[in-house]
Amino acid sequence: MSVTIRDVAEKAGVSVTTVSRTLNNRGYISQKTRNKISAAIQELNYSPNQLARSLFNARTQTIGLVVPSICHPFFSQVIQLLEQRLYHLGYHILMCTTEGNPGQESHIFDILRQSRVDGIIIGSPCLSDQKYANIGIPIVSFDTHMLGASVSVAANHDLGGRIAARALLAGGCRRVLQIVGDLSAKTDAVKRHRSFMEEMMAADCECISLPMVNNFTDLRSSRSVIESIFDFYPDIDACFATDLCAAEIVHCALTRRISIPGKLQVIGYDGTDAVAVMCPLLTVIRQPYEELTDRIVESMMELLNGGTPEPQIVLDHLTLVPGITTRNAGINQ
Repeated sequence: MSVTIRDVAEKAGVSVTTVSRTLNNRGYISQKTRNKISAAIQELNYSPNQLARSLFNARTQTIGLVVPSICHPFFSQVIQLLEQRLYHLGYHILMCTTEGNPGQESHIFDILRQSRVDGIIIGSPCLSDQKYANIGIPIVSFDTHMLGASVSVAANHDLGGRIAARALLAGGCRRVLQIVGDLSAKTDAVKRHRSFMEEMMAADCECISLPMVNNFTDLRSSRSVIESIFDFYPDIDACFATDLCAAEIVHCALTRRISIPGKLQVIGYDGTDAVAVMCPLLTVIRQPYEELTDRIVESMMELLNGGTPEPQIVLDHLTLVPGITTRNAGINQ
C-alpha cells in the first residue's frame, strides 16, 4: 500500500494541513516541526503527489516546447540545453513537433492548453500570431518574431550573414550560391540571406539564391536538390547553407572530384556540435546556443514570476569557426 500524506502527518504528530503547508512552503512552520516532518518523510519513503501539489499551487511545473522537428541539429541542440536548464529549476518539458504542418500545430496548441502548461517556448511557428495572442499563457519564441509572444529571442542573423559573406570574399570568391529557405516563413533566420546578398552585391560579386523550402525530415529530397547544383551552376566557386546542407554540398563536390577549398569553398550556418564529426571539417558560423537558451529560460522565469522582461532580445555573439572548407576564413570578419 502506498504511503499517503496522512501517514506522514500521523508519524510526525502534526496535522495533514501542516504537512501540506510544509511541502508547499506556505506560511510559517517552525524549524522543529519541519525537521519532524522531514524525518517522517524519509522514514516512510514518502513521495508527494506532483499532480496534487500542482493543483494546490496552480502550477504544473511544465513548460510546453514546440519545434518543427528534432531531426534538425539546430533544434535538437536547443532542446537539449533548454531541458537541462529547466530541469535544474524544477521544471520538465512537454515537447511537441509540428513538422511545419499548421493543422498539427493547431492540435498541439490545444493539447498544451488542456495540459495546463505554465508557459510555452516555441521555434518557427506556422499558425497566425493571433492564435497565440489569445492563449493566456506566457510565450517565449526563439529564432522568430511573433506578435503573440511575450518575448522573442534570436541571434543577430543579419550579422551572421555578413560574417559569412566577408569570409568568402576574403577567400577570393566571385560567383557564390546560397541555399535559402522559405523567405515568407516567420523566422528571423531569413535575415542572413538578405545581408549575405547585400555584402556580395556591394563587392560586385555574383550571388545566386537557390530556394529550398524547409523539410526537416526528408533529407533524401534535400540531397536531390543539392546534387543538381553542380549541373545547373558548374562554375560557382562558393556555397553558403545550413550545416546539414553545407555538409551535403561538400560530399557531392568531392564525389565529382571538385577540389575543396581549391575550386569550391563552403561555409555552413548554425555551427552545431554535429559539425565536429564532419569530414572534412566544415567552416561554420556558430550561433550562441548557451546564451540563447539562457535568455529564453531567464525570460520565461521572469514572466512566470510576474515580471516584464525585455520583449525582443537579439544576440550578437555569432562566431566564425574556421575549418578546412574555406581559404582565409578569419579575415575581415
